Amino acid sequence: MPTQLTNDEVALLRAEILKEAKAHPPTVGLIGVSGVGKSSTVNALFKTKLPISHTVACTKDFQAVEMALHMQHGYAKDLPVALRVFDAPGLGEDVARDPQYLHRYEQVLPKCDVILWISAARNRAVALEQQYLKRLAKFWNKMVFAISQVDLTDPADWRENVNLPSKAQLQNIDEICADRSEKFSAVLRRDVVFTPFAAARKYNLEELFGEIVDACHEKRKWLVDGLKGFHYTDFLPVEIRKTLGPTD
Repeated sequence: MPTQLTNDEVALLRAEILKEAKAHPPTVGLIGVSGVGKSSTVNALFKTKLPISHTVACTKDFQAVEMALHMQHGYAKDLPVALRVFDAPGLGEDVARDPQYLHRYEQVLPKCDVILWISAARNRAVALEQQYLKRLAKFWNKMVFAISQVDLTDPADWRENVNLPSKAQLQNIDEICADRSEKFSAVLRRDVVFTPFAAARKYNLEELFGEIVDACHEKRKWLVDGLKGFHYTDFLPVEIRKTLGPTD
């Protein structure tokens, strides 16, 4: 039977949790080649307003976006906590920029509790992604993998009335996830599972957020677990949005 804490012990524990949450908020980093919809994903999941474009890359450096939340469970219940998300520049946009971008990834990703790797459903040529994955494989134990833009898969007959893929689309989405899993697993030499979603339609965002929370390292899981129970519509963005300099 668990030991019952006294009121004073609970107060001390809550103070320590609050101190850690302020000093090192739970942090998620996004990875993906240009055009997979990283900024759109952040906007859909967390109700932010990062700029997006369908023609040119918008994000040129890591941007820190923070959400104001309250813990939902345990001794930390109702304590305020920020969730920090790093939106990153897309890889593969420009051969001249890639070395700089990869260097910045290697600087920022160690600060992240979880790394969300996004791969687009319609991008069947993934050799470039495999190369980047090989370069960043040292962070594999923090990674969650997702397939974006699944609403655009053939035969493009999304069921608007229920906001779900058609039977034919769902079959194709399953095949895409299986193919991408096989190719990424071959690089990492471990099983990789992809979660399909569509930011534009807010499809499957609850499952995606759940995967992010569950992937947190055990030493930090106590902090992130307190966020379980949030629906993506519950997030309150803090207007702290900044482009990180090279020393951050």
